Amino acid sequence: MTKERYDEIRTWFLLHPVQLNSMKALNRWLPRVVYCVYPLLLVSLALRRDERFFRVLLVPAVVFGTVTLLRRIWNFPRPYEKLGIEPLIPREKKGHSFPSRHVASVTIIAIACWYVWIPFGIAMSIIALLISVIRPLAGIHFPRDVIAGFAFSLIIGLVGFWII
Repeated sequence: MTKERYDEIRTWFLLHPVQLNSMKALNRWLPRVVYCVYPLLLVSLALRRDERFFRVLLVPAVVFGTVTLLRRIWNFPRPYEKLGIEPLIPREKKGHSFPSRHVASVTIIAIACWYVWIPFGIAMSIIALLISVIRPLAGIHFPRDVIAGFAFSLIIGLVGFWII
């Protein structure tokens, strides 16, 4: 993403306030939906004494912990730092952009939902996709950040839920 390309995106959203407000609302509420659904999924599995409980608990924990550690080690700047842009969704945070922890987290939770019940996984994957699109459009992450978060969760999810 270049400054010029982001300025085009930003201008379009500023000229379309309904879409801008929708993006802001989705950015705020979609992660909250996912982060409420995940504990409910765990409680449901625990109450049924489902053998998948520990896998659904541990695989996302590995992704979250690893992504958090990688972000601290690499400390890549965010688009608004590197390009000198004003993000559509204001942020003050510096660095820790790569990989996107939001995208990695919602993606691994969506994969956990696929593992438990495919229709639920599909719905959560749509949410993960929307978050993956919103974050770069808003100027919070570079596309590479969300792609890396998605890819990391996909690989760990496939290995953790189906290969091991």
